[in-house]
Parts: sequence; structure tokens; C-alpha cells
Amino acid sequence: MTRRNDRGACPSNGLCRAAILGALLACSLAARPAAGAPEDEALRLNNEGVGFLNRGDRAAAISRFTAARRILPKNEAVAKNLAAACLDEAGQCTARGKLDDAVNWLDQAAAVGSGDAAVRNNLAAGYNDAAMAFMRGGKFVDAASLLGTAVGLKPESAVLRGNLGTVLYRDNRREEALGEFRRVLDRDPDNAAARKMCGVILYWKGQMQDALTELSASLRLNTADAETASLVKKIEREYQVEKEFAVDQQANFTVSFDGTKDYRIARAVVDALEEARQKLGADLNFYPIEKIAVVIYTGRQFRDLLDKSKNVGGLYDGKIRVPVGGIDTDRDRENLRRVLIHEYAHGAVHFLTHNRCPLWLNEGIAEYLSAGWDGSKDPMLRGALERGTLIPFSRLSGTMKDPSSPRVG
Repeated sequence: MTRRNDRGACPSNGLCRAAILGALLACSLAARPAAGAPEDEALRLNNEGVGFLNRGDRAAAISRFTAARRILPKNEAVAKNLAAACLDEAGQCTARGKLDDAVNWLDQAAAVGSGDAAVRNNLAAGYNDAAMAFMRGGKFVDAASLLGTAVGLKPESAVLRGNLGTVLYRDNRREEALGEFRRVLDRDPDNAAARKMCGVILYWKGQMQDALTELSASLRLNTADAETASLVKKIEREYQVEKEFAVDQQANFTVSFDGTKDYRIARAVVDALEEARQKLGADLNFYPIEKIAVVIYTGRQFRDLLDKSKNVGGLYDGKIRVPVGGIDTDRDRENLRRVLIHEYAHGAVHFLTHNRCPLWLNEGIAEYLSAGWDGSKDPMLRGALERGTLIPFSRLSGTMKDPSSPRVG
């Protein structure tokens, strides 16, 4: 996501630099202290720094401002100039992709000049820019940390909070993301993007009616949003089937099922999912912190609602969806257990890899965890390895469908 330039938006790098240089020129004229040799030397160093920065020599400018600040450590103009030079260097580092260096310069700017309103505004913009670059690189924890700092500098900014919410959502920290989007709406109730994201998160949490309320409000605010319109229709269709379902809130799962049917099915589902969570957690040392929504359908509901054939045993598309006919026999219970472990594995891998796991590997993990490994296949694999006939990874990945699509097991 790129930073938007709308209400509350942080200024772009170009605007930041213009503001910085304008402030520097003002500071070079206003920085003259009372007469005296040390003060005159500090003034000379300060004004030299302004000149160097205006000519694009940031290293020389920072050197001069740092020297001036050693002489006059409490002079606000010198501190502001040093902060502005560090900010300019940070912006250049971000543009070149040197993000660790950018953060170092931003932190230095914050240390010397964060008390000034203009510097705080530019600091927030700088941290936001670096955070968005980290997010594009998949480093969501770093991005969230920087945006947290930016929000601390400008807590009234809907854009910064929206960006923080987006990063948290991308990091699968949905509850935290929901909190940030709701804070955006506290200040800006007509923010269509925040309404939409609240609706999306509530949908994945299994709160269908609340999700529809938020998404419908977003669509009224932005009638041209075809994606939201399509999602509203999808949820309305699902809600017609699921609105009378009972909801069982467990520690790690939210299970929705037809409460008029056999409650033993819900219990069997929860038991199988907890088994899957412990098994995969032990194998991969990973336990999702967010609840996963699970929906139990009849075979007909599953096929009609999701347009799936009879041979599809389950689906993970952000929720675990399974058709269940009954659990009267050992075979029924074992089939249900295997399907649930398989689909849970897809969900856990989605959380663990931020949906960046190749589909062939995702399927392999899910199948291994649900069915185990058949040792009878070892000779076949050894033979293929010796003959050089194993399918290359590139071809294997190419034969699978788009990895962003739902996982069907």
C-alpha cells in the first residue's frame, strides 16, 4: 500500500524536503545569539551547515550542525537544523532502499529535534515512508514498530493509523489491526477504507452481521468500490445459510454450525482442530495467535454455497469450511479428523508465511500432517532421484494454481 495524500496524510518526500529547507533558511537568519567568541563560532558553523545542505552536501551539513550544537547544546535553532539535516539524509536512504540507515538517521533526528512541531511532522512522514518500504519487503514487524512511532508523533493522523492497521493486518494481527481502524473511525466516521477493513476483519472473525454493517457503510461512502460490492454480495449469500447457526467460541477457534443438528459434530470438530494445532505447533514451533473461524456445513450447503463438487473434502479460504454428514462410525470420525487437520495446516501455514508459501509445499505439509508418510513410497522416490526424474521445483510450482487462491483439500 502506498501512502495516501488525503485528509491527515503525511507529506511526500518532496514536500518534506521543501519544508526542511525553508525552515533552515529561517533558522540561519534567526540563529544569531548574543555576541561572544564561542557563540559567533557556533553561528558560523550553523550558517555553513545551511549552505552545505542547500547544495546537497548532507554529510558536511550534519558535521557543521553537530559542531555548532556542541557549543550551544540548548539552542533550538541549531537543534532544529541538525534534525532537519538528519531527516533529509533519512529520506535519501529510504529512497535508495537502505532502510536500516534510514531508521538510524530518523532516530537521530528525533533525539535532537522532536520537540519542534515542524520536525515532528516530518519525522512522522519519514517513519511512515520507511515503514511502507519495510512492508513492501515483507518485514511487517519492523513496519509496525516504525508506524507505532509515527502515530506517537502524530496521533491525530488517520492516514498513519490506517497504515498501521494495514501493516498489522498483513502481519495477521487482526485484533490489533481492528483496533487501529476503529480509532481511525473515531476521528473520521466517513473513512470508507477504514470501514471496509473493519468489515473484512470481522468477516474473517466469523462476525457476519457486523461485517455486513461495516462493508455496507463503506460501500455507501464509496459506491465505485467494486471489490467491496462483490464482497457484500458474497457475505449476504453466506449469511442466508449461516444466520441461524450456533457459534461455539473456543480459545483458538470460532466454530459455527447448525445448532439444530448433532452437537457431537461440533465437539468432534473442536477436538480434531486442537489435535491439529498441537501437532503442527510441535512440528513447526508455531501456534497462530489469532482465532481461526471454522464453519461446518451439510454436504449440500457446502456444494451449493461454495460451488464445490462432491469430491472436495474441505476448504481453507481464510476460514476453515468443511461439509459433515455424520460421525456415527469410526470411518466417519477418522475422515472428519483428517480433513480438519489438512485444512488447519493450510490456515497455519498461511499465518506462518503470510500467504507466501508455494502451493505445492503448502499441500505437501497439509497432506503429511493429515495422512502421515507412507513408507512404501520410499523406493519410488529413491528410484526417481537416481534416475533424475524428480519433477523440478519450477515445474511443480507451475502446475499448481495461483497460490493466493483458496486451498481446497
